[in-house]
Amino acid sequence: MEKENLEWSVKDKTCLITGVTSGIGKETAIELAKKGARIVYTARDLQKAKIVKEEIISKSRNNNVEFFECELSSFESIKKFAGNFKERYSALHILINNAGTWEAHRKLSKDGVEMTFAVNFLSQFLLTNLLVDLLKKSAPARIVNVASELHRQGKINFDDPELKKHYNGMNAYYNSKLAVVLFTKELARRLQGSGVTANAAHPGLVKTEIFRVLPSIVKKFIFLFGAITPEEGAKTSIFLATSDEVSNTSGEYFAKEKATKSSAESYNIELAKKLWDVGNGYVKDYFKSSKA
Repeated sequence: MEKENLEWSVKDKTCLITGVTSGIGKETAIELAKKGARIVYTARDLQKAKIVKEEIISKSRNNNVEFFECELSSFESIKKFAGNFKERYSALHILINNAGTWEAHRKLSKDGVEMTFAVNFLSQFLLTNLLVDLLKKSAPARIVNVASELHRQGKINFDDPELKKHYNGMNAYYNSKLAVVLFTKELARRLQGSGVTANAAHPGLVKTEIFRVLPSIVKKFIFLFGAITPEEGAKTSIFLATSDEVSNTSGEYFAKEKATKSSAESYNIELAKKLWDVGNGYVKDYFKSSKA
């Protein structure tokens, strides 16, 4: 989107991040807190969330840190959280949809939806749409959706988006990350002229709990010969949340803090619109008109 270039600082800005209790999300929260942002995050394990809050405050020397209970595999929980957030905060400047999962075996969410599809795509879709009016009101504002290079292996099957017929954990993950990139590009198109940008971030191959589904020997190989630390993996999300360089950038896919071409399929506008309609179909009882 083309917009007047404005100096950007996260100091005293409200930043909401999902998936903060470990890995990339926690490092993102710590670094943004160090830069003076007000950090809000979601958590399903409240005891773990309290420990992480203390760690963020200790490492950043920033006391403006708060968490809310939210189960991202539950539409009702997401809606409840969004309502609680809007009651507590009158502005939202940065939304980082960081949380993700990878399930080796087919597992259903509380809403009966395949878990990887539910958490990696539908939770982003619903939460963003529930908060988009607040983001617009707070503009300039930014949305960062954490994707993956593995989106290049994805292919959305609109006849069976949850892979009910032939489930494969790897394919489910690939597809969910392609959905994130498509969603980001469609979101950016819908937000043109609003002062809110939306970009996707590839963190790299990072040593996180998401690899728990892999055999131990495979994990050992990945961690020894390719994986980077969560601190390194958080850099692109932090860049998109803080840099003046991307004030006018929206709808792009970033890796190593650089705009990079995503898969050919991710540029298919009709595909992105169709996926948006699919997302609406799943969450229609929780958000009546998902129009960014």
